[in-house]
Amino acid sequence: MISASSSKGLTIVVWVLQVLTGCLFLFAGASKLFGVAEMVNFFAQVGFGQWLRYFFGVLEVGSAVTLFFPRQAFYGAVVLCVSLVGHIVIHAAVLHRPAAFLAFLLAVTLVIAYLRRPSANA
Repeated sequence: MISASSSKGLTIVVWVLQVLTGCLFLFAGASKLFGVAEMVNFFAQVGFGQWLRYFFGVLEVGSAVTLFFPRQAFYGAVVLCVSLVGHIVIHAAVLHRPAAFLAFLLAVTLVIAYLRRPSANA
């Protein structure tokens, strides 16, 4: 049985994860949408065109905003998980770069999705 204090602690942990992850993806998505040189160069190296930068930017900003609302956080986290899988594939298969930090972000985002899943909040 989960005690009230451990439940409160878990709530604090998930909020911290959501806020930190949301801020990170707001920044990352905005840098893609605003055309920061590093992002433009990265997506030029990927070779699929700049449309992919805009696509990921919109996904990241939109999903990041949902992380600040508990009832929508699950859905935003799921979209971010899909986005992160895409980023990991691009880093590993296309650019042959390590993707350890992205895998860590995927794990954190999966935890958020699990803890905010609709059945857990009912």
